[in-house]
Amino acid sequence: MTMFENVTRALARQLNPRGDLTPLDSLIDFKRFHPFCLVLRKRKSTLFWGARYVRTDYTLLDVLEPGNSPSDPTDTGSFGFKNMLDARVEGEVDVPRTVKVTKTQRCCPASEQGERASTSVLPQNALSSCLRKLAADHPFLKEMRDRGENLYVVMEVVETVEEVTLERAGKADGCFSLPFFAPLGLQGSVNHKEALTIPKGCVLAFRVRQLMVKGKDEWDIPHICNDDMQTFPPGVNEPGREGLSATFTVPIGGVHEGFKTLKEEVQRETHEVEKLNRVGQSSLLSSLTRLLGKKKELQDLELELEGALDKGHEVTLEALPKDILLSKEVMGAILYFLGALTELSEAQQKLLVKSVEKKILPVQLKLVENTMEQNFLQDKEGVFPLQPELLSSLGEEELTLTEALVGLSGLEVQRSGPQYMWDPDTLPRLCALYAGLSLLQLLTKAS
Repeated sequence: MTMFENVTRALARQLNPRGDLTPLDSLIDFKRFHPFCLVLRKRKSTLFWGARYVRTDYTLLDVLEPGNSPSDPTDTGSFGFKNMLDARVEGEVDVPRTVKVTKTQRCCPASEQGERASTSVLPQNALSSCLRKLAADHPFLKEMRDRGENLYVVMEVVETVEEVTLERAGKADGCFSLPFFAPLGLQGSVNHKEALTIPKGCVLAFRVRQLMVKGKDEWDIPHICNDDMQTFPPGVNEPGREGLSATFTVPIGGVHEGFKTLKEEVQRETHEVEKLNRVGQSSLLSSLTRLLGKKKELQDLELELEGALDKGHEVTLEALPKDILLSKEVMGAILYFLGALTELSEAQQKLLVKSVEKKILPVQLKLVENTMEQNFLQDKEGVFPLQPELLSSLGEEELTLTEALVGLSGLEVQRSGPQYMWDPDTLPRLCALYAGLSLLQLLTKAS
């Protein structure tokens, strides 16, 4: 994870835990996430590890007919965020018996005076007073209508009030020294120092609401949206593209109820993957184990599947036999799990592959599941007892591997006791790990 992502994600967690404030992942895109900007939502997003949005090069004002403009965003105040910068999690394995995952690397402002950010909101009445109609023949709107896409308007942003320079110094990720970590590329450490300058007015996080088109040129931005709502009215999409609009498993602005909701969500998606026959599931596992630990290749696969959905046809993966086709429903489910897997670090992805080889996924899944069942809504840090039977079946090597895997998500397991340290800020990463483990366990049953 980049230094910029560390900052924006930590800031979003502090300002709006488990809410609908989305951290910006890419510094280069910050100008395309200002108020009025139109964005697309990645398919199969989820509130559990964060909705992901894709920039467009257009704003709401670009696709309206000429006329009066809405009021400028309202500044709702500023605040300091120096102490909200995230600590980088790094694993350190001591030979031969213990694994420690410690916060040894920290982002901090170069200045000791602290830095400030502010929030800006588009008032609903300001938009309502804008009487301009949509330019129905605008090429961008026609393309989005034909593709069945949903469009979202950036309504609120958190941005820097002044230029910020961040520095990070320490060891590189993954200082593991046990022999079986060596093939994973996790052995050794590198001392390094990084610096990043975030410009004044840079968007760090944002909120969106869905744009709704009524008829040919009327539009609205409702307060409440749900999964069934579409930006463009039914019946105007390109023939044969029904059901291809982006899916959001938890309503925008909604707050998930707890671990039960996550579990049901993951089960729905695994049920779709189960529709693949045994050969298809085994081949999918082969594809994933080849790609895990290679973040760019994994993202390329995600883009390939999203592109196939955009074009409205079925596809095959490289490792799948040519007679094993992925339906739109199965592709959607795979996109859901790819979103989870790409939230994990490359080191964790490699540890997952090792866990598949050692056939310890069920134990790891049960460990994560049990922990989140007990603490999902717990908003304070604390040390809690761990059921001994959750680790009793693991040998020394498997136990160390498991401790490193969950530790890199922020769940520090201690054998003495046994017990674990719970930190509510790590919940999104644990949710993503839970989904990834669930998929891989399903696929290994077919192998």
